[in-house]
Amino acid sequence: MRYLKLKRLISMETKNYLGYALGEVFLVVMGILIALQVSNWNEKRKEKIDEKKILLSLHNEISSSLLNCNFVIKKKQDVISSAKEILSFTSPKGVWKSKYKLDSLIFHITNSGWRHVPQEGVLNELINSGKLSIISENILKTKISSLPKAYSQMIENDRINRLNIEVNINPFFYGKSILRNASNYFEVFEFSKTPLGFTKFNYSNDKLLKNPKLEDILSYQSTYHKYGIEFLEKIKINYLFIQKLIEEKYPDVDFIKLDQDLDKGVWN
Repeated sequence: MRYLKLKRLISMETKNYLGYALGEVFLVVMGILIALQVSNWNEKRKEKIDEKKILLSLHNEISSSLLNCNFVIKKKQDVISSAKEILSFTSPKGVWKSKYKLDSLIFHITNSGWRHVPQEGVLNELINSGKLSIISENILKTKISSLPKAYSQMIENDRINRLNIEVNINPFFYGKSILRNASNYFEVFEFSKTPLGFTKFNYSNDKLLKNPKLEDILSYQSTYHKYGIEFLEKIKINYLFIQKLIEEKYPDVDFIKLDQDLDKGVWN
């Protein structure tokens, strides 16, 4: 009888101990899970802060690139317009009757290596550091990651265009026109003046206008500038779409104020 009572007592104590032990384990596990949840929440909160910081910086960087992009598009359009005007007077009996000075148009042709040099500091940080993964919207992530490929196409087009200027265009005009005069019609520099004064030599543009090679040079050059504008306009669409997505993501941000004092970049 005593043995049975003792056995029951031990069994009850064992159950109480096991219940206490299980309760302790449960509390420890819950504590760990709560700590992990808090840590995970803090990590996501930090990622959201980092995401906002880098996307606002990217928005600002793209605004700077847009200034440069629009400038270069305009310059390429000027080259095409100049070539078109000159081509309207080339023929076996070519005579210059344009309201524009031929020298001024030649300036656009010979100084036509305009290329867009985008701001890439934030973009490179996003892609090279792996921070692209913290951007939550897939479409925004995809558009950002597509920029380097678009840049590579643009750069290849610019490389061919500049090679053509160096190998074909400028050598053709040397000795066939007065390039000194061309420098007097436009001011492209901010910190130095370009005009060199006009030539004192007598010359005629008629021989230049009658040269069939001039048509080939201007036609080829205009075609490549059209390709260049096409690339730049597509990059511009990407720029504006990325900015639109960022602005929609952070409607509380004053983006006009954010984009004050932009770096205009290198017009090159």
